[in-house]
Amino acid sequence: MIAVLVAGALIAVARCRDEPSERWRAATFNIEHFPKDQRQIDGAFAEIATLDAGIVAVQEITDTELFAATARSRLGNHWVFIPEHAPDGTFDHQIGVLFDRRVYAFKRKRVHDGTRLGGRHKPTLDVELRHRATDEALHVLVIHFKSGGEHHVTRHRQYAALRQIVAEVSRSGTQVIVLGDFNATGNEDRADLAQLAEATRTTWATENLACSAFWDRLDTCPTSRLDHILTTLAPIEIRAAGGCAEVGCDTHDRCPLYEEYVSDHCPVIVTFER
Repeated sequence: MIAVLVAGALIAVARCRDEPSERWRAATFNIEHFPKDQRQIDGAFAEIATLDAGIVAVQEITDTELFAATARSRLGNHWVFIPEHAPDGTFDHQIGVLFDRRVYAFKRKRVHDGTRLGGRHKPTLDVELRHRATDEALHVLVIHFKSGGEHHVTRHRQYAALRQIVAEVSRSGTQVIVLGDFNATGNEDRADLAQLAEATRTTWATENLACSAFWDRLDTCPTSRLDHILTTLAPIEIRAAGGCAEVGCDTHDRCPLYEEYVSDHCPVIVTFER
């Protein structure tokens, strides 16, 4: 009898080892001035549908009601959009979190004003979700920092404010993922990202990402690494989709049609193992 039980236990262990671990994904996507036109709406949601991500942080949403309605019609009624502010028409370029409610339950939303620096800069959106199967909590922090190489001093202050926000949110041991458009245009920004990761004990998942955005100039179309993801979780893969996957990250004589039709940013996707 003991031998049978031991054999059964060994078989169960072997089966557990053979079963693949569950993988899940989160993404960030700056959809330039959404909605610019119907072509962009179609292209952006076609792109989101291919990401296989249960959580998508978005930036530059000017019509949050249309975005939420389109998500439901294109992706399914189980998709929920939590915007930065209520859709009262007084806010432009909102950030938000789109998620699959079959997988995640919404717990609460907070807006941290630290990264506003007391002015008209963007706050940090904090959406707390709970995984329905495991009951694990996850704070999804979405940011959109000040753009322009000449504004690094402003972004440097925003990084300092974000460090405090991440420290506050993760104090209870809750897992955190920070996603968004950091507008990281130079080496000073990358130094700030490295310091942010070290100070908050997060992994800078996108440190080695080749590119995530296009700069449409009169003569060329260089690429840059503006969009980033940091997390207390352990990422196993990071990649950029959209135009960045189509044409690569070299400088071209012109930008791809994706940049004109959809966005000057590409979705960035991180994969985890649960």
